[in-house]
Amino acid sequence: MQFITIKGDTAVLAVNGNYITTRVKAIKAEFNTARQNGCTKLLVDFQHTTLLDSTGISQLCDFRQLVQPGNFSARNAHGRVLTVLQDSMLDSWLIDRG
Repeated sequence: MQFITIKGDTAVLAVNGNYITTRVKAIKAEFNTARQNGCTKLLVDFQHTTLLDSTGISQLCDFRQLVQPGNFSARNAHGRVLTVLQDSMLDSWLIDRG
């Protein structure tokens, strides 16, 4: 899979570059595969993500509801991605807010 790595019961979502509208269909397919393979948690790693658009945010909100909020977290947000999360008041997702 290109965007999701399975680590035990956790799907780790990492998007290189832009997490935008044109990628959500492929990301959703991989997320569904991970869930079918027993993943009940989702960790979003923004380390290499440079842009997050409203469609990406919407998708992450949907994923968060599917796995339940307590099983969803994010890390390594920086630059424009961090700003978008803060402006959307979603930076509480981050486990590394420091």
